[in-house]
Amino acid sequence: LSLALPSLAASAGWTSIFDGKTLAGWKPTSNANWRVERGAIVADQGKVGLLVHEDNYRNYELIVEFKAARGANSGVFLSTKEKPESLMTDCYELNIAPPDNPFPTGSLVAREKYPDAGETDTWRRFDVRVRNGRVIVKLDGRQILDHEAKPAASGIRIGLQKNSGRVAFRNIRARKLD
Repeated sequence: LSLALPSLAASAGWTSIFDGKTLAGWKPTSNANWRVERGAIVADQGKVGLLVHEDNYRNYELIVEFKAARGANSGVFLSTKEKPESLMTDCYELNIAPPDNPFPTGSLVAREKYPDAGETDTWRRFDVRVRNGRVIVKLDGRQILDHEAKPAASGIRIGLQKNSGRVAFRNIRARKLD
């Protein structure tokens, strides 16, 4: 059965956008120290910035596991430009941040707050669906947001953010929707 799962995922249109070994297909937008450690993309020093995937994503689903040190501030940028200037038009910033942040983990920065994620330095998982300005977010299997953005974000990339503290991302998969 376990051998059949990868082929089922592939046949359903899911693509792994991180190979677990290299940063192939990803481009940094700052001098953050992005690297691969133990099958995860990691950053903990350098300027605030994104690591942006090269493919275009307009309507899609995304699965990403993340682990942030306590007090870290990071995020997953959805439908983003490489260097977004406005969080209200250029992207959706799915935040990874402590409970005392104005937009703690699971929130869409400048759009909608989710206050109940708590803080842990263990692996967690976002399941996200972005379609025509609607962003649905699950955190650790539980739906936490259903946000309708008008207008929809204008970017077409997926980005991982390094802001402050140590952050790691792994098992990153995407599926384009029509």
